[in-house]
Amino acid sequence: MIVSFINPYDRVYMEVTHEILKKIPKLDLHRHLDGALSASTIKRIARKQNYTLPTEDPDELAKYVQVSPYCRSLAEFLKAFETFYPLLMNPKAMEIAAYEVSRDCFEDNVKYCELRFAPVLQAKGDYSMEEILDGVLTGCKKAHDELGIINPLILCCYRSETLESSIQTVNLALKYRHRGIVAVDLAGDEEHFPAKIHKQAFDLALKNHMPVTIHAGEAGGSENIKEAINVMGATRIGHGIKVVNDPELYQEVKVKQIPLEMCLTSNVQTTVASDYISHPFEQCYRDGLKVTINTDDPGVSHITLTDEYFLLKQYYHFSWDDIIKIASNSLTSSFTTEERKEKLRSEMKKEMESILEREVDI
Repeated sequence: MIVSFINPYDRVYMEVTHEILKKIPKLDLHRHLDGALSASTIKRIARKQNYTLPTEDPDELAKYVQVSPYCRSLAEFLKAFETFYPLLMNPKAMEIAAYEVSRDCFEDNVKYCELRFAPVLQAKGDYSMEEILDGVLTGCKKAHDELGIINPLILCCYRSETLESSIQTVNLALKYRHRGIVAVDLAGDEEHFPAKIHKQAFDLALKNHMPVTIHAGEAGGSENIKEAINVMGATRIGHGIKVVNDPELYQEVKVKQIPLEMCLTSNVQTTVASDYISHPFEQCYRDGLKVTINTDDPGVSHITLTDEYFLLKQYYHFSWDDIIKIASNSLTSSFTTEERKEKLRSEMKKEMESILEREVDI
């Protein structure tokens, strides 16, 4: 755990501010690569492909590829992807995307970010899943080498796609794990496509010691979380906010300390949660479930991880002790090696102490 960043006396007098939150080291375990693109990155990729966007003006383009802070519509949220998604079926575009999204993380002092994407969706054009993945890995490595950010990948299978495509995705993850693939995921429409359709693919992952996280209990119900854990072998749950609807499941997730990758802004914008106050994040945290805070689709939502942490202070009055605990949850829940966790723990502790000691004024 990340503990003792600052002494208790300092914490009493230290206000949680957006400015300081941006400075502290952070981890993001649930960030979709395609949903993380800034308007400037989209414009750059479009120019490379001679692709005509609705407008060349950056401010105007943002209106097409981002939702407003007041978005409360899944349809509006998904529409933002329509403008730029055709651009991403290209290895070079995905290389640029991976590099620039990683750079955006670096600028927000995100030390470790597990980027995820579904190669089966990007391979709908002229390129194979493997070619697309190679582009992403190249961009991630360039960002790591230049900036030092740790940016492993999670490959997503997709509920509405075939079992064969999921098996192919898992095989790609296993083939390229030495280049930074750390887990596989299942994303997509929970309501109409049960996870068990893809069980053979996830059994293959587990047989080869590849960790599994699954989107469940977001738009779907608590039964999808049960399926993800008990049928599919997930050791982390993407979103999982419907866990509060089933007392028995709630207790199981608490006792087993199964990490929940929660994403406040996207849940409110897509109306999975009606507002921030009614979002179950605070309840789960106060009850001792292992919750983490993440961005989901920060490009579309027009947010940073700093913004998400600040929501914890705005709506739930989290203290520095709480913020540190959330950071600790993210670190211990990450799919990296124990050796890297220890190194990150040490580096983050030193950096956190240094930042807060400079800022505190007693």
